[in-house]
Amino acid sequence: MRIAFSGTANSGKSTLVKSFLYTWKSYETPTKTYRDVLEEKGLAHSTKTTTETQTAVLDHLIDTIQGKDLKDQIVYDRCPLDAVAYTMWANGKGIEGFTDEFTEKQISMSREALRSLDIIFMTRFNENTMKVEDDGTRDANLEFIKEMDNIFYSLYMQYMVHADADVFYPKGDSPCLILLPDDMQARIDLVQEYVTPEGTMYGEEESILNPDNIEQLETLVAAQADALDSEKKQEELMKQFGIKDGGAPKYDPYKIG
Repeated sequence: MRIAFSGTANSGKSTLVKSFLYTWKSYETPTKTYRDVLEEKGLAHSTKTTTETQTAVLDHLIDTIQGKDLKDQIVYDRCPLDAVAYTMWANGKGIEGFTDEFTEKQISMSREALRSLDIIFMTRFNENTMKVEDDGTRDANLEFIKEMDNIFYSLYMQYMVHADADVFYPKGDSPCLILLPDDMQARIDLVQEYVTPEGTMYGEEESILNPDNIEQLETLVAAQADALDSEKKQEELMKQFGIKDGGAPKYDPYKIG
């Protein structure tokens, strides 16, 4: 199974990947990361990102997931959807080169590549419980992190409410997108509801949706309640993205609560 962890910087993805690999020892992760690409090419990133950076990152993320099939057991720190999120931020900020056409192309490429994933687990940033760290390839600007977190949340809501719009996700062949809670152990516990000890996806009879697993179902519902109850906010976000009229996604982080 092909699994990715997605979300803004400093939301615990790398730590979660390490915990995942410790728990599911049959899995592996690519040795070369997007961080290596940034360092090798000396590319600016985060708030200083460029179209060259976003193209290189997206190309790398696509290359790492293509050619794998369901029997492979591999986990990724980020996926093409992450590259799109940062491109959307730059487009919304009006950064040079991030035209609607460029953004649409990035979204289209990412959407097709997502067919090669089975599950995307999304993490969110909580400034009350998570530390902002600067390792040289992530921006320690708190406002930027929060803006990016809003974008990732909006992409999650697009999946939950308007997945059939076929804007960010491949219609009929989309990976399952799961929003994780903030606590690290709770994250692993929820991942275990989708991934068997052998590293495969639970079948319907073993799924969290089985009546015998109602307690776990209630936990999942509680973890995602805020997202599912915010339909009004979602409509506003979709209007900002231009999804209803099929236009290029627009994003103004200062208009999102």
